[in-house]
Amino acid sequence: MANGYNQDKYGDIDFYPYSMNGVNFTGKFAETYPKYWLKNLLKLNLPCPCCGKQMIPLDEVKALPAAGVFSGACLTAVNALEQFEEYMKPVEYNIMQIIKPIANKYPEIDLQELIILLSFEYESSLIASQLTLLNELKQAGENLTEKDAQELQAIIKTAKEFILKKRPVKFKRKIFLNDINEYISRIDDSETQSKLRALAEKMPTSEDSVSAFIMKYKDRSPEEIGERMLMYSAATLEHITPDSQNGEVTIWECQKCNNTRSNAPIVSQISENPQMLDNLRTHIQILIDKSIFLKNHGGNEQSKKLLDYAKAIRDEYLLNIEQYKNMAISIENEALEKLEFSEMPISKDFIKENSL
Repeated sequence: MANGYNQDKYGDIDFYPYSMNGVNFTGKFAETYPKYWLKNLLKLNLPCPCCGKQMIPLDEVKALPAAGVFSGACLTAVNALEQFEEYMKPVEYNIMQIIKPIANKYPEIDLQELIILLSFEYESSLIASQLTLLNELKQAGENLTEKDAQELQAIIKTAKEFILKKRPVKFKRKIFLNDINEYISRIDDSETQSKLRALAEKMPTSEDSVSAFIMKYKDRSPEEIGERMLMYSAATLEHITPDSQNGEVTIWECQKCNNTRSNAPIVSQISENPQMLDNLRTHIQILIDKSIFLKNHGGNEQSKKLLDYAKAIRDEYLLNIEQYKNMAISIENEALEKLEFSEMPISKDFIKENSL
């Protein structure tokens, strides 16, 4: 195909949601607030500062498959998952509502067998969504040059062949997006580029589609399925300023929000999540309230350390907003207002420098 497009590479890559391997947790901040100290904060039921959802300590997520809870009867597995239902992300929560009655009906099958049963029903729904989107992509490229339109049609045709199982390996969304983005980078029409990119990103994924989740995880072990139901709700340490930019200050954030942000500036995350500043304020206020409680009960040293931590994460967000003024103009004053606390006021100089 044009430009050496590899029609057989869909089977080359698979990946599991997230890994902390290679993330740097060193420096003065980590010495002052080591991981064991930060882990204790999870006992406060902190909400994710981005999405506002309660988080599950990662140790609890890992403990269930390690104990063999997901290895046997699906009813046992579902009952174990049910205690975390309120923490789950929308797709996982909806899947819980689907699998609970089936687990009661067929209690002795395992979790993978349960998902396989569902796959017969949900496969057609996923295929219909994928094909509809591919046809929309084709229509969006109607104004391209003949050469560019032919190349786009070739990518779409190959994707359809994988989706319709005319190829021996599974369709992989990530590889399809890589091919589309590589193709988009070569065309000149910026409006068409944006349109194609936005459409391609709508390709269903296990993070936003029940059907895509079921079809992806029907080939996974019961342990992987059970852990994945909880994994995106797990608490992970996020560098407020990316580690790649030598950031040290960390905050607990759910794995899904951590994954989605990647290394983007924090103001991008704030802009994409309208309630984030409210959620961040709630997160910080819980820390402040605990600090006040400790102070009132004789824990002056613990109280000060917790308040200093709350101030450190608040100030790191404010510094990021200041650094990316060109991206943060619409949220700047709102951020200053929402991140003002009587126990740790924002410096007057900072307010003066950053007010519009």
